[in-house]
Parts: sequence; structure tokens; C-alpha cells
Amino acid sequence: MFYIVVHKNRLMERSKKDLKLLFVNPCLRPGGFTKLLPVGLGSVMTYFHKNGYKFTLLDTDINEYDDQYVENYIKNNHFDVVLAGSIVTHYKWMKWFVNMTKKHQPNSKIIIGNSVAGSIPELFLQKTKCDVVVIGEGEISAHEAVEAIRLGKDLRDVEGIAFRDSGGTITENPPRKAGNINDFPFINWDFFDVKRYMIKPMVNLDRGMKKGDTHRSLPVITARGCAFKCTFCHFVFWNDPYRNRTPKSILAEIKHLIEKYNVDYIEFWDDLSFVSANQVEKLCDAIIESGLKFKWDASIRVDLFSRSNLSFEDSLRVAKKMKQAGCYLCGFGLESGSQEILEMMNKKIDVDAFLITVYILQEAGIVAEVSLVFGYPVETKETIRQSFDMCLKAGLYPSIGFLLPLPYTVMYDYAKVNGFITDEDSYLESITERQDICLNMTKMSDEEIMNEIKIGAGKLNKMLGLDLTEETYIKTGIVQSGQIKIKRRFLDPEKLKRIKNDVSFNYAQTEFKFNC
Repeated sequence: MFYIVVHKNRLMERSKKDLKLLFVNPCLRPGGFTKLLPVGLGSVMTYFHKNGYKFTLLDTDINEYDDQYVENYIKNNHFDVVLAGSIVTHYKWMKWFVNMTKKHQPNSKIIIGNSVAGSIPELFLQKTKCDVVVIGEGEISAHEAVEAIRLGKDLRDVEGIAFRDSGGTITENPPRKAGNINDFPFINWDFFDVKRYMIKPMVNLDRGMKKGDTHRSLPVITARGCAFKCTFCHFVFWNDPYRNRTPKSILAEIKHLIEKYNVDYIEFWDDLSFVSANQVEKLCDAIIESGLKFKWDASIRVDLFSRSNLSFEDSLRVAKKMKQAGCYLCGFGLESGSQEILEMMNKKIDVDAFLITVYILQEAGIVAEVSLVFGYPVETKETIRQSFDMCLKAGLYPSIGFLLPLPYTVMYDYAKVNGFITDEDSYLESITERQDICLNMTKMSDEEIMNEIKIGAGKLNKMLGLDLTEETYIKTGIVQSGQIKIKRRFLDPEKLKRIKNDVSFNYAQTEFKFNC
């Protein structure tokens, strides 16, 4: 989530107020229609503020500063400590930033967090002039690393980091035990230009809201990590247990945001917000009881209802309670209509669970959003058709993406073992977004894959009456808000197949609590 830069000639113990700190929020998608407040960086900044530090923020995202501006800023404004970070797809830019900072501030140490470095600590330290990498959950490790440098203590005593010592030797310290998610302070968004972010939210008015409606949206973290580990997915909290906050803690933060920023829409910004029907129902009960009025969206398991051992009636009851509590949209990953590929993904779902979830959400009046991932090694034209067939049955246009092997995942190791990635540094510099074919490990050509996707997407486009073109079938984000008009198509419940559960434990009764 961050960098830390500390002048070598100032390693003597200093007071916190004398240290000049800079946080940097990089711009991942210049020109994007939406701007997302960085929950990871925001949480780290809030933790530092709570512990007595003052700092400056260079927000290159909302301001869309170009590289020349960033370099001039670093050249002309020296700080004792600089903190920033990004996801691994921003690897090339982060390498440039680190080396550029060293060029203009040679007497500094640099610490990088988030997946751009935390998923490849040794490689990042080898390929850049970075000094320290924070691995995993960053608030405490970042703070302790800065404190160790400020007080002249040994970095070997800081858990959850990798670093290069004065002799150039790279050391990876033991991991840090995950913190209690309920103990972290609410993110203080005052550090950012909140008003400008709120007018570019993730959820737009073309998603079913009435014309003329406005909404003020902010993100809230309800959980960290994921209860599952798909072979294509990596998240910062990979080695930590899945943890969800208590309804009391979540609602206290939402109440604060409503009172302070007048928000009426909350984006539950998690890798996985809800894994069980019991978990979501308890939060909905608390929302209804609180009397707070706001809309919200969340990420859920595609088999949230079918894997929960609930009857159809009970599943619909929970979904209607979600709607009553303000749920506007649920996003989930089908990823593939092929059971073989789902097993290779380690999704642990039955493909037909998708149709059941969509039907239940539609019946409750909740918008469903689904994602697909194409390009697994066993992908064929037929499996691509199977994926689109599922979307056609559900009447949903998916978020289309391609397999992008990321460090610390099974598919990344697969790509290296099978010779698809021979130079990690070059590969990581070349990757862009999941909507681009960055690495094709199938037996089809890029053109064959794209042609088959165009056929499936074209059928959906026609059936749903969308206003998409071949150029926007995949990168739908370049279609301006309001252009897409989706005609709601409901599933026929008589054609849905019930799924016989075969699970080792009952997810519906599991809350995944974390005990310190």
C-alpha cells in the first residue's frame, strides 16, 4: 500500500512531529469515468494519524497528474518518509517511481506495500532500488517499520516485511499475525478530496436508478480476505484468515459517514463481503433495526443461497430482507460455464448455482452483476459458448476478462513451469488489465478467442437490447453513463435445477469470526 523514504543522514532518533511524511496515491486508470477512494492507503494513513503522525498527500489519481508532474514534485519537495502503493498490474509504473525517487533523493530508503511488491518481495527488491517491502496487512507493519527507522532500531524485529540491509542482503522476516479487523479505526476520508471522488462513484445512474436521482457514495470495508482461494486470484490478505467485522462496527462507521458526508450509498469494498446467508442476514437485521436509510452493494459467493442449505423459500426471504435493508446490487463471479474449468479454478461451485442465485436476486428486486474469466489452458470455443449460454439463460451481460496470471497464484506458477513466463520482470512490466489478453496459454489464437467472444457477446447485446458495439463488448466502461439501457429478463423458475449440497460444513451457519 505504500512507500517509505527516509534520509540516511537522519537515522538518529527524531520526534514524530519533526518527520516529514508524504503519502502517494497513484493513478491506475487515467481518464476513467469512475474514481475509487483507495481503502488500503486510506486505512494506513488513518492508522498513522491515530498514532501521532502528520503527513502530506500527493493524490495523482483524482488530479490525474502525469509522470512529469510527479517527478517535478519529488524533485522539488523533499520528505523524510514517503508512503504509497498499488496492485501488481501497476508494476512498471512503481518501478519507475522508486528509481526516480532514488535519483532525486539518493539518501533515502524506500518501502513498498500492496501486491505490487508484497506478492513478489524478493523480485521487487532485486529489480528496483527499493529498501523495504511490506507483505500482507499493512497498517501495523508500515507503522512499525517507520518507527524502527525513526528510532534507529533493527528492521529484523519488524514482522511482515522484507528488506535490503546496508550490505545489500535481502531478508524476509516472519509474517505478521492478522490484526482484529474490528480494532482498526474508521478510515478518515478528510485526507482526500471527498467531494470530487463522490461525483465519480462505481455505481452509475444507468444501473436502474430513476432518472434525476443523485447519490453520494463512499466505500466501507466489512471483511478482509476471502474464504476461498481460486487459482487465478491474489489478494493482499492471502495468508490471513477470512475476517468479517461485526454488524455493530459496520453500522457505526456508516452512521458516521451519513452524518459527516451526507452519503446515501455505501460500497462494501471487499474481496468477499458475504460468504454465507447467515452472515448477510445478521447484517441486514442490524441495518433494519438501526433505522439507517442507504443503498448498498456487495460482493458475494455465486452459490450464496444454494450452498447454504436453505430452502428456496428461505433463500428468497433472505434476499428480500437484503432488499429491505437497502441492497441495490450484488456482484459475483461465475467465471466460466464449464464445470471442468471451474474445477481448475478451484471455485468449489456447481455451475447451476449461478442461475439459482440470479433468479433469487431478481425476484427480490436486486441487481445482479457477474464476471467471466476466459483463457484457462483448457479453454476451447465450446467452453466459451458454454459461458455465454449461462449468461443468455440468466439474461445478464457479464464483465468480460481474461486470465491474467498474477504472482503468488497457482496459475502464475503454472505459467512459469510450462514456459509461458520465462522472465518475470519483463512479464510484469508488460501486463495491463484483465480486459486485455496479456498471456495466451490456450491452444487457440488471440483472434480465435476474440471472435468467439464477439459471437457470444453479440447475442447478449441483441437479446438484452444494449447499445454496445464490437469495440465495447469487453471494455464496456468506455460507453458513457446513460447509454446502456438494459431490459430486465427474468428467469423461469420451472427450468431451474435444484442443487444437492455436498459440503463438509454448513456455510449458512458460519460467520468466520476471528479471535486474536
